[in-house]
Amino acid sequence: MMIAHASLPADNPKHVAGVLAEIMGGEALPFPPGGPDTWMAWSGDEAIELEIAPRGRLMTTDAAEGANWRDQRTGLPRGSEAHLAIAVERPLSEIMEIARRAGWTTGEYDRGGFFKLAEVWVENAFLIEFLDPAQTAAYKASMTKANWKKTFGMAA
Repeated sequence: MMIAHASLPADNPKHVAGVLAEIMGGEALPFPPGGPDTWMAWSGDEAIELEIAPRGRLMTTDAAEGANWRDQRTGLPRGSEAHLAIAVERPLSEIMEIARRAGWTTGEYDRGGFFKLAEVWVENAFLIEFLDPAQTAAYKASMTKANWKKTFGMAA
């Protein structure tokens, strides 16, 4: 199984797509189905595709057409209920440098001894956690159902 793509909000989708594409060693491209100001960030290996839409452009459902983008941009808080974790080929230090150049809050954090990651707050509002190759290996080793149950005292 895999997650085929994900979408996230941004004040400046073109800029965000460019920065995220750089972190992932890929390319930013327009995303016409989301509107003229919606962009995509592709990873270099094309395994990850992120759709970046203007903050406040919500996905809504329409029984006849399915999901549609709708503008709802007034009075929205700068935060999100969701976040992503993405494994990339860059070291955490490079990820954080790219994010800092973009003016975004970033830092390296330990997640309870399971693994470390770089928190990147896209436009200081949306969280993406990036794992470098070493931390991806630590994530894969520690984030199993069996280890989770053992660590938190859940029945097997």
